[in-house]
Amino acid sequence: METLVKIKQFLIDDCCLSQFQVWQSIKGLDFSLVLSNHFDKETPAPGRFINETIRTYENFIDIYYHYSNHTTIVLRISKSPALNNEITQKLKPIVDLYFLQLMLDGEKYVRNKMMESIRDISVLEDLDDLLKKILENALSVIPAADMGVLWMYEPNLDVLFPKAWTGGPNEEIAKMRMKVGEGIIGKTFKDNKSFILTKIDEIISESSNISSDNLFHLYNSVQFDDLKSIISVPIIVEGNTLCVLIVYQKGPYLLLTKDDQQLLESFSDQVSIVLRNSKLYQNLKKQNDLLIQRDMIHNSLIKLSLQSKGLQKIVNEIKKMINHPVMIVDLTDHQQYSSPPSWKWELPSEMIKLNANLQTQSFTVSFNNQSFYIHPIIAIDVPIGILVVEMEEDELFALNKMIIEQASSVIALEIIRNQTLVDSYYQKTNDLFNDFIQCQDYNLIRKKANELRIDHYPFYMAVLIHINPYADFHFLNMQMHKIITQIKKDLGNYISIVFGYGNKVTLVCQFTHFEDQDYVKKKLKFIHSDWMNVHEESLKIGIGTCYPSMNNIAKSYSEADKALSFLISRQLKSIVNYQDIGINHLFIHQPIEELNSFVNEIFQPLQSNKDGTLDLEKTLLAYMENDRQATQTAKILHIHVNTLYQRLKKIEEKLQISFSNPEDILKLQLAYYLRTSIVSLT
Repeated sequence: METLVKIKQFLIDDCCLSQFQVWQSIKGLDFSLVLSNHFDKETPAPGRFINETIRTYENFIDIYYHYSNHTTIVLRISKSPALNNEITQKLKPIVDLYFLQLMLDGEKYVRNKMMESIRDISVLEDLDDLLKKILENALSVIPAADMGVLWMYEPNLDVLFPKAWTGGPNEEIAKMRMKVGEGIIGKTFKDNKSFILTKIDEIISESSNISSDNLFHLYNSVQFDDLKSIISVPIIVEGNTLCVLIVYQKGPYLLLTKDDQQLLESFSDQVSIVLRNSKLYQNLKKQNDLLIQRDMIHNSLIKLSLQSKGLQKIVNEIKKMINHPVMIVDLTDHQQYSSPPSWKWELPSEMIKLNANLQTQSFTVSFNNQSFYIHPIIAIDVPIGILVVEMEEDELFALNKMIIEQASSVIALEIIRNQTLVDSYYQKTNDLFNDFIQCQDYNLIRKKANELRIDHYPFYMAVLIHINPYADFHFLNMQMHKIITQIKKDLGNYISIVFGYGNKVTLVCQFTHFEDQDYVKKKLKFIHSDWMNVHEESLKIGIGTCYPSMNNIAKSYSEADKALSFLISRQLKSIVNYQDIGINHLFIHQPIEELNSFVNEIFQPLQSNKDGTLDLEKTLLAYMENDRQATQTAKILHIHVNTLYQRLKKIEEKLQISFSNPEDILKLQLAYYLRTSIVSLT
């Protein structure tokens, strides 16, 4: 060091000394020899002579220069008459300059050490290793500190616990749990600011609210007999205090200073940046790992899909990935595929309505004291299935949710592919069936029946089902598949052929006994009622007559079509047999506007009250309802029979008819029937 060279030159040239030494003690640490010229090494007296400036020995003299921060420089020289006050005064500025150089070098060392420490902890990925390294480097930049503990906050328990320690504490300290505001550590965390304690009374006062359990563990982990000072600083990351770093200084002298506090605060600020960067890095690494896993999962599931392994293979693969019981429910046919295969889940009634109001986001549902994670399978904004996962906890891991999300798209593709194959089959069946019902030749009918795989049975009955025609073709198609699945489930062996086309389902039933049709009609009523209750939408079913021989399937189909046309023209949400529509079959293809016009011709002239004939419409309705029995009609209307005859005479005049003319009577009866059973008067 340049200053030491000047001291040496001064002692030799100006003081004429041949033997001398320079010793230094920085911040109360042991003396170290920094310059020697023909002297044996003998350490100067310790700090108990701190108030002395000169100490005389037999062969040499020690001159003490005391500075701040418990720093002492000792000049050891041989006894010489040349050393007088004037020389001593000239020597002091040179020693002072050396002290300043020491301080500057010390600051430079600390800054370099701090930067080195920050670089060291910046390359660490594991948070535990990172925090331990922080503590080690904190003590390296505060050399006066003897011991340090890094406390970390655990939000779930709302306590701070020792994450790392060095310089004395044993494993007993790991048992401590400091509440927010408890002791020096808890107060530092609560107030989000650092402080220094340099008096034992202050330390004891600030520690007075430490719990007895924590005190027990603390005193069993470290001895505080000669404790002199403490610095405690928070480490804040993104506005939130994450850790508390506390360092202790023991020994005969008070060594920790405000400068050390500022240095440690500066260090904690740098550490907070490192911790934030580490957090960002961990998040990015986690996201990257998830993306890699997502690709692997996606590729695995896509491979299954491309190999056409089916939904059961897919659900087995999902089970292996998430290690939870899994079920796929195909809402297009209500089939369930589960892993393990023995796991079955009866859908609650509210879940059966998923086709109409299924949420587009995942959700959790509790059923029979068990929680299930429900993920909808959506295709073109239409719910076509659900993925059900049995949960052991209230939440699934993020990775498991990602697997489920990835699997849902593959499941949707598989369901759509299966549905497309079925649609293709239905299209072909529809074309064959249309050819079949056009056939007249017996042999040709048999040939087409074989192509349609219609077996030989004694009796057949055709049924047509009309589904509400949705604008969304995909949703309509799914509804068609659902009702066909229900028909297959409920009617079983009674089905000869069933297929869907557009918004209609064609069903041909086969019977060994004529009476079997009653069971089928009962089941069809149940299907109709259940559909209306669950889906809250229009459903119309027309049933043809049960005939012997497959030659009459076309006739039964024609009747079912007429019965369905009757329901559609009358806008009825019902189920009807062709035999039950009676005279209504005459009006099936008659526009409702024309029927209304005919009824209006009879009843509108009777509605005018200009001549006080307001009751004529009511009178005619009652007269026709009671089969033109005058006495009974008068009794119901609470009028005299002569009054009734007077009203009937006015009706004849208004309508220009005669109640004695059979043709006029038929016209009135038909108008009355249409008025009360089919149309509404406008």
